[in-house]
Amino acid sequence: MKMKNKLPRIIFITIIVFIMHLRITIPAELSKTIVVIAQHGSLEDAPENTFAAFEKALNIGVGGLEVDVRRTKDDRLILMHDDTIDRTTDGKGYVNKLLYDEIRQYDAGSWKGEEFAGERVPLLSDVLRFAKERNIKIILNIKEHGIEQKTLSLINEFDMINQIYFSGILDKIRNKDIGIQGAELVFIPPNELTNDVIDIVHKKHNHVGTSLLGTDNRDKMKEGLVNGVDVILTDYPSVAIDILHYRTTSEPGKAEIKKGSEPNIDGNTGQIEALIDAITQGSPDRSRMAAFVLSTLPQELSIPPLIELLTYKKSLKRFDPFKKIMSAIKREEKKEDDRLLSASLVQRNIAWALGLAKNKSAVGPLIIQLESADPELKREIILALKMIGDKQAVPVLKEILLNDNDPFVRYDAARALSSIENTDSVFALTKALKNDSSWMVKGGCAGALGKTGDKRAVNELKDLLNADAGYEASWARDRAAWALARIGKGGTEALISSLGANGISTRRRASWALIEIGDDAVPYLILTLRDVSKFARKRSAMVLGWIGNEKAIVPLSWALGDNDPEVRKMAAWALGKIGGTKAVEALIQAVGDQDESVVEYVKEAMQRINL
Repeated sequence: MKMKNKLPRIIFITIIVFIMHLRITIPAELSKTIVVIAQHGSLEDAPENTFAAFEKALNIGVGGLEVDVRRTKDDRLILMHDDTIDRTTDGKGYVNKLLYDEIRQYDAGSWKGEEFAGERVPLLSDVLRFAKERNIKIILNIKEHGIEQKTLSLINEFDMINQIYFSGILDKIRNKDIGIQGAELVFIPPNELTNDVIDIVHKKHNHVGTSLLGTDNRDKMKEGLVNGVDVILTDYPSVAIDILHYRTTSEPGKAEIKKGSEPNIDGNTGQIEALIDAITQGSPDRSRMAAFVLSTLPQELSIPPLIELLTYKKSLKRFDPFKKIMSAIKREEKKEDDRLLSASLVQRNIAWALGLAKNKSAVGPLIIQLESADPELKREIILALKMIGDKQAVPVLKEILLNDNDPFVRYDAARALSSIENTDSVFALTKALKNDSSWMVKGGCAGALGKTGDKRAVNELKDLLNADAGYEASWARDRAAWALARIGKGGTEALISSLGANGISTRRRASWALIEIGDDAVPYLILTLRDVSKFARKRSAMVLGWIGNEKAIVPLSWALGDNDPEVRKMAAWALGKIGGTKAVEALIQAVGDQDESVVEYVKEAMQRINL
C-alpha cells in the first residue's frame, strides 16, 4: 500500500527528469548506423575464432566479426591468429605444415572452458556461409602472403563482396590490380575523428572505422561513437552494444562443422599391412594420414603393430665393395629403400596415432621412448599421453615440466597435466608457474591449475595476473584470471583484491573473471563498494551491473553518494542495468545531488529501464 502511494511521485519526478535539457548520450538514430564488429568473436567469455564465440557475439547484437585467415599445408583456408595451433587448440604445429584433416582433430575450445569442449578450427568457407546466412559484416585479416586470390575466389563464390572488409596483407595490396571491389574500411583513431576527416573518407565511397581494442571503458568507447562512423572494432562487444542499446539480432544456433574424418575401413590383416607400408614409405603426408586411419581400426588389430612401430629404425646404408657390381641388378630395390621415411618422422606419426587411439597399454612404451626422443618426438609423445589421460604418466610429465630445456616441451607437459585428473601435479605446476622464464609455459600452467580448482595455487596465479609485463605476457595473464575464477572462494578473493591494482589491464581482467563467477561473487563485490581504492569501488559497481543481482541495488544506491564522480557514474549505470522499482527510486533521489556528467548517466539508466 505504501508503495502505491509513492508511484505518482515517482512518475512525476521521472517525467521532470526526461524533459530536463540534458544532452542525450547516444541518439537512437546513431545506434542504428554504427556496426559493432567483435574481434575474433565474443572474447569476453568464449574461445577466439570459433563458432561458439561468433554465436555469442551475434546473440548480443553484434553486426560483424573480425577473423584471422591462414593457409594449411593442403591449401585450405582456416581461421587462426597465430602461425601455430599450439595456443588455441590442444594440438601443436605450424599451420602451414599441417593438413586440415589433422587440424580438425584437435579441440579449439576446452582451453577456455569445459563448456566449449569439442569446438573445432573453422574453415573460412564455413564462416563466409555463416555470415551470408546471418547477414553480418566480416573483417578478413589475411595473415600471410600467397592466399589473396584464393580468398577472393571464396568471397565471389558466396557473393559476399559487399559484406567484406579487408585487413592485413590483402588490404595493403588492394590497389595492385588483384580485382578487389567494394568499400574500403578506413580506420581513424578516436581522437582524430572529425567531420572533415569523415567526409573525406565518405566522398571516396569508403567507410569509416575506429578501433577500440584493449579497453572496456565506457567513456572511451563513447568517444568513438560519433556521427559518421560506420564501424567500431572492439574486443569487448558487450560494452559497445550496451552503450548503443542494441538488442539481439539473431536467433541462437549452431553451425555444423565436421569434427573429424570417418575412414571407411573395417580392419583386417591385409589392411593393417598396407597402412604400415604407407606409414613407413611414400610422402610424409600419406604417412600421417595412414597413421590416423590405423588409429581408428579395431584396437586388438591396430595397437600391437603401432606399439611395435614406435621403436621403428630405418635401415642404415653400409659401404659394400660389391655394390657397384650389383647396382644394375638391385636398382629397383635401391629405389624402394630410398622411399623409406626417416625413423623420427615415423615415430612421431606412430605416437600421434597411439594418442588418438587412447589405449592405456601404450602409456608404458611411450614413456620409455621419451628417454631417447628428440624435442619434436618428445612433444608428440607428450600430446599422446595427454590424449590417453592415464595417471601413470604424471611423474614423468612433472619431471619434464620442471627440468626440460625446451619451452615448447615444457608447455606441452603443462597441457598434458591439465588433462589428467591428479592433484599430485599441483605442486609442480605451481612451481613452474612461479619460476619458469617462458610466458607460454606460465600460461599453460595457469590453465592447468584452473582445471584442478586447487586453492593452493591462488597466490601464484594472483602474482601472474598482477605481473607488470608487456604484450607477450597478456595471454598468460588472461589464463590466470580465468583460472582464479574456477578455484572458488580463494580465487574470488584474489580477483576482488586485484580490482584496486595499479595496472588497468589487471583490473579489467579481474572484472570479467568476476562477471564469469556471477552471483557467488556478489557479497564480496558489495563489500568492495566501500574499499579505499576508487578503482576497486568503480570496478565493483561495474561488475555488479553486469551480474544483475537485485541484492546489489541498495549498496549501489549508497555508492551514488561516493566522493568520486567516476564511482557514482558506474553505480548509476549498474542500477539501470539491474532495473526494478528500487533502482528507479535510488536514481531519482540522486539526480539533484550530482554534477552534469553523473546526471547524464542517471538519465541514461532510467531510459534503460523504459520509464
